[in-house]
Amino acid sequence: MMDLELERDDRTEACIVRLTGEMDIATVPDIQDALEGAIDTGCRQAVLDLAGVTYIDSSALGLLVWLDHELAPHEGRVVMVGANADVSRILELSGLIGVAPTISTRESVRSALAGLEPYTGASELLWTESIILAANPEALAGVRSKVCEVLEQVELSEAARFDVKVAVGEAVANAVRHGSPGGEEDEVRVDVSGYDDRVVIEVRDRGRGFDGGEALTGDDLFAPDGRGLIFMRALMDEVDFDSDAESGGAVVRLVKRLCVRRNRNAKSA
Repeated sequence: MMDLELERDDRTEACIVRLTGEMDIATVPDIQDALEGAIDTGCRQAVLDLAGVTYIDSSALGLLVWLDHELAPHEGRVVMVGANADVSRILELSGLIGVAPTISTRESVRSALAGLEPYTGASELLWTESIILAANPEALAGVRSKVCEVLEQVELSEAARFDVKVAVGEAVANAVRHGSPGGEEDEVRVDVSGYDDRVVIEVRDRGRGFDGGEALTGDDLFAPDGRGLIFMRALMDEVDFDSDAESGGAVVRLVKRLCVRRNRNAKSA
């Protein structure tokens, strides 16, 4: 048996699907029918609340792939929240989380919706702190810790703060390994900026840069390198790459949305 409740969040064009029971070959078709109807009437994002799900099988994974393909033309995303340890293990074994940049997990529906909100560019910069380190792998632990200290001044859950720590660690590691032609003589700069609705971390190096990070990553989990960008995209709400006019190198921009309380126009479907 499977119980399903579906709500709309107009601000993010998301459908919030709360599921209770077992997701298997008997119940997945009904879930797909409900999602297909929501997509036909304007749903462009999907938040799947799995807190009440006690079992999933391969048909549930097939549903995620189908949903990803349906939302891709609309640049939509699929976010899963609340999965217990058993369900999370199956999701991890599937390889979908992380490899597919449009499929991710969050700790709550609220944080998922915060990550899906459209960025208007209107929020005010509140503060910026900069960290400069030598391009030395031994400096990585220190900069990760320093970023976590800086993040204590914003409202982020422990899980979200750890997400940022991992993503920043991967970005800085890439800057040290691939963006520092002068070795330890080069410097890597990390700027952490706080806004009322998000945190932005920019990692700048002196390398020649690369095309959207694709030169350093791929979808092959067994490749010897390249999983850093998979982690960054899975853990952050936005990941952008650009050239840095100041250093002549590259800049990686990581964005994590904050769970800001707003009046939402949410309604049942």
